[in-house]
Parts: sequence; structure tokens; C-alpha cells
Amino acid sequence: MKGRERSVALTVAVGLLTCQMLVALALIPPWQQPDETSSVARVEMQRHQLDLLDDSPNDNREGEILQSMNHYDWWEHRVSRGQPPPIIPKDFTSSSTVVGVVPALGVRSTTYFLIAGHVLSWFPRLSIVEDLYILRVLSAVFGMLTLWIAWLGARECLGTLGGSTVALLLALHPQFAVVSTTAGADALANLLGACMWWQTTLAVKRAQFLLPFAGVWCTAIVASSTDRMAVPLLAIAFVVSGVVMAQRTTNAKRMITVIFVALTLPAAAWILGTAGESYGLGSVFSSSWLPVDEARNWSFFGRFTSFVHQSWWFSLGWVRYAPPSWWAMIAVSLTAIAAVGTGRQLVDLGTPGALKRMFIALAVIAVALQASALYWIYFRLGNGAQGKSLFPVLVPCLVLLWSGIETWVPTRLRVHAAAALIVLLALLDMAAWTLVALPAYYASF
Repeated sequence: MKGRERSVALTVAVGLLTCQMLVALALIPPWQQPDETSSVARVEMQRHQLDLLDDSPNDNREGEILQSMNHYDWWEHRVSRGQPPPIIPKDFTSSSTVVGVVPALGVRSTTYFLIAGHVLSWFPRLSIVEDLYILRVLSAVFGMLTLWIAWLGARECLGTLGGSTVALLLALHPQFAVVSTTAGADALANLLGACMWWQTTLAVKRAQFLLPFAGVWCTAIVASSTDRMAVPLLAIAFVVSGVVMAQRTTNAKRMITVIFVALTLPAAAWILGTAGESYGLGSVFSSSWLPVDEARNWSFFGRFTSFVHQSWWFSLGWVRYAPPSWWAMIAVSLTAIAAVGTGRQLVDLGTPGALKRMFIALAVIAVALQASALYWIYFRLGNGAQGKSLFPVLVPCLVLLWSGIETWVPTRLRVHAAAALIVLLALLDMAAWTLVALPAYYASF
């Protein structure tokens, strides 16, 4: 595939993702994405501190948000047949048991809120819904950048066909489009995770490794200051450091690697110590290391794992709207085929070379570390978790999805297999929007 053909694949992917984002922006009502309420309030507070718009000490506009939630039927979509409170509260703190919203005050600003607050400060004071949509569009910009970076990273480790396939799979991933049009930190964390994977492929593959190796650590540190579910990227960076050091043939290059890691550790510790407070990172280690009683059975483990997998593929709103069972079974089948195919490659029963096999192993480790953090934070405490918590390693996930499937297909037929997989995901994507999203939200407008 020549340069022009590569650009055509990326252009098609950009067009497909743009269409999905426009549908999501037009169809999903305000506040119906997880954590948009508290996220917008925190951005408003940061914007107020930058602009000093009025004399109020903490103008996070919680009262306006709650009135807008009532206007757009937030309670009806949040809980089946839910009713708003008889008197709409003025802030989240006094009504947290009623609206289920985390208070926005009393926390430090993380990277996302600093960036988003600056973006809002570029505009005059608008309605709270208009500010919400500015932040949704900002997330869409991050999502589009993620697509481009994913294409670059997948192309480095899987070649031209693999890079194009991963880009198109990402563009057609329904949950990625949903997350990338949510006013919150997820889209930025996902972009940084994709950047880290791209830099990982360059650090492992190229002789001039120092600059991309620095990129691995910089993106991991910034991501960990953006969202707590991006903190596992620091552990992944340590694994990448070991691989890079093992690959270097001279003691001088190995020493450079060790020194660089040692210099970045204080920065990582400082970030976690300051930003970690903002998203309750300390609470992760505050309870027993053993699972709570309700999590100590296979039934809960099965339900937890099933929902994480399903919502990784597609789940709307505050996890109320799910795809049909046949849709979920197709997703399970694709995952199972890819998982077994990945196992074949790792034990060298397939055909990849040593470098490709190393990238597959790194992708498996990245996904395993991210999943371990998700189970530690949520499963251990008996809470549910959404599949979007795995999105900081979404690109390695899609690399494994395609590489695991392609190992079952003869080399001469892999272009056809990639096309078939893309068509299948396009059909699933269309079904998700028409069978789930449209019936759920169309009446709200």
C-alpha cells in the first residue's frame, strides 16, 4: 500500500469518526454522559478563577447545572421512571443523595480542568448548556487527535495494513465516539494513552531511542495527572523502560535509560501527590487489601467482568442503555477469537517476527496492568466499573484485536479479512445507534 492509499485509509477513518461524533453531539442530551455534571462544575470554577467574572468566591454554577438537568429530564434517563426532587436544589453538596452527583468543590485542579478552564476563558460568559457543548467539542478534538496518533502507533508495530485496520476499527468503535463527545477528562487521558503507545513503538523499534523514551514517560506522567484510571500508565512505562534497556547493546545507553527513569520518579511522585487528591487516589489504598464480602463469589465476578466487557464496546448514558444480547454475543465472539489468536502468537505458533511478537507482548502487558488496576479499584470494593476505564490502553486493545484475528487467516487473505472485520464493526456500530441510542434519546428532543 503506497503513501496515497495510506492517506485514503486515514481520511476515511476521520470521516467515519466525524459522522459518529456529530450523531453523538446531536442525539445525546445534555448531562446524560457520566460525570458531566461535576466535570463541568469544576471547569466553571477553574474558569472563574482565571477570569474573575464576578465577586462570588467559587462560581461553579451548580444551581444552573441542576436546573438544566431538570429541563433535560436527567432523572428520567438516570434511573428508570426516575422523578426529579420536588424542589430543585441549589448545589450538589446539599443534594448528593438525591441527584447522585459528586460535589465539585474542595479539590485541586488536574490537568484536564486547567486546560478546559483556559478554553472556556476564551469565550464570553454563555449559558451553562453552551459551555457544556464547548467542552464536548473539546473532547471531540482530543478524540480526533487520538485517531491520528493511534494510526501512527499501530502502523509502527503492525505495518501498513495493521495501522489502517486499527484506525478504521477505532473510528467505528461506538463507545469511543461516545466517550470522545463527553465533557470530561476521559478524552484527554485516552489521547495521552495513545501517545504513550506510539512513543513506546518508536523507543523499542528505533536506534535513536532517547527522545521517544522521554515521550513515554512524559505522556505517562501527564496522563496520571489527568485521570486516576491513567495512573497505570506509569507502571506500563516501567515495563517499557525494562524492554528498552534490555535492547540497548552498550552500557552507556543502559545507564542513560536508568538515569532518565530515576530523574522522572520525583516528578511522577509529585504529580500523584498533588493531583491524586483530586480524584480520590488515596482512597484506593485506604481499605483492606482483600475484596469485600459481596465480591468474594464467582457470580459477582462474572457480572462485573461481563459488564466491563459489554460497556467497553458500547453502553450509553449512566450505563442504563445497553445493546441487545445478540450484539453483545458477537462482541464476545470477536474478543474470544482475538484472545486465542494472541495466545498462539505469544507461544510462537503463528507467523509474526520477533519484533512484532515483542509489541504484542507489550500490548498484552499494558492491557493486563490496566485491567488489574480497574479490578483493584472497583471489583475489590464491590463496585461496578465501566469499560471506558480501559480506554487509556484502547490502542493496544485494538492492536490485539486485529493481530489476534489475523493470525487465523492466511497471509494472502488478510486484506479481505480486515475488510470483513471493518464491515462487521460498521454494522454493529450502526445497530448500536439505531437500536439503542435513537430510541433512548430521540424523544428528549
